[in-house]
Amino acid sequence: MSSPAKRGILRGMGAESIRWGRVVLGGFLAELILGVFVIPIRVLGGPESAVTVLAVAGSFLVFVPVAWWLCRSMARPVLHGALMGAAGALIYTLIAVIGQFAPDAPPIPLIYYVAHVLKIAGGAAGGWFALRRAVA
Repeated sequence: MSSPAKRGILRGMGAESIRWGRVVLGGFLAELILGVFVIPIRVLGGPESAVTVLAVAGSFLVFVPVAWWLCRSMARPVLHGALMGAAGALIYTLIAVIGQFAPDAPPIPLIYYVAHVLKIAGGAAGGWFALRRAVA
């Protein structure tokens, strides 16, 4: 398939209008903010339940303002926000998989996979708020 034909297919799918740099930036920034809150509790010996609750709830709560902030001037902000959440989930998953090579690494709790879904939902919600603000 020739290059112009590929571009036509991508244009038809809307892939050209996705701002991948902002998607990755949003996922990274939200994961960084989440880490700023979760890591000190773990390092200071806080209970595992507190770390889990903060990580899971924060997965939604952190992505909402980050996606809102980065999606304010973008086309299709809900999609971009959801993709930011997916990028954040992918970033965490890559770090967790690399961490599993450590000899004393605990298994990844199942609830963290729920947190990944909440990241996508939080990103989409932030994009929705950006869309609502743009319409108003």
